[in-house]
Amino acid sequence: MDALTRLEPVARPLLHEVDTVLANLGAPPEHRIWSLLRHVGATPAGAVAYFGDIEPDHFWALASALRTQAEAYLAAVVPASVPWHGAAGDAYAAEASALLDHLSGGGGVDIGGIGGAETMAARIEATASYVDDVADWFERSRWRLARVLAEILSSAQAVAVRSCPALAGGVEELARERGGAAGGGSSGVGAVSAAADIGADVLELAAECLARGRDLLQHHGPRLVELSFAAPVAGKARFDAAIHVSG
Repeated sequence: MDALTRLEPVARPLLHEVDTVLANLGAPPEHRIWSLLRHVGATPAGAVAYFGDIEPDHFWALASALRTQAEAYLAAVVPASVPWHGAAGDAYAAEASALLDHLSGGGGVDIGGIGGAETMAARIEATASYVDDVADWFERSRWRLARVLAEILSSAQAVAVRSCPALAGGVEELARERGGAAGGGSSGVGAVSAAADIGADVLELAAECLARGRDLLQHHGPRLVELSFAAPVAGKARFDAAIHVSG
């Protein structure tokens, strides 16, 4: 159980209240929350839930399973010698050799240093490396998000949001408070601004984490595309060719 697992349930009511304030009461016109909402495409509570619902351990387990599959391709045996000769035997031998090259490059590929080998074993190992990096990315993102939530929960903005009764009354209650506050010093208005501050802090970090995730995909992307099987070029069929089968 990491820090986010412990903190997210504690912060959830505050974040939902922040979402409600943003949806029903808005935020100051020039506040940075507006650009962050457009950029991230999620509310503060939604962004936290996204990272909170995904456990990095699941990705490490998947990476391990992928490496097991890559090792199976390396160990695969495709019999190339057949007890018949002629056009059919030659075609089979060519197809078997091409399949073995496709799976493992003939069985001589080093999983730990696959380089640019265009084999299924190499591609699966590259995918496993990407999944490992995704797990590391989620783990670091969760840790950073937990740190931000800890700061938010002990902030003056959190106190302002949770202690303002005008927010529960919605737009009409806030308008009445604005109209009745001398000098415009409304606690409700200040709480709306505080909610925007909290949301912006969460979404700013979410935007940074998502940018890092896109960088990972861009870095690994060229090795994640499908590897097509290169079948041998078939020769012209000969219907008068003899097939010799040994007993």
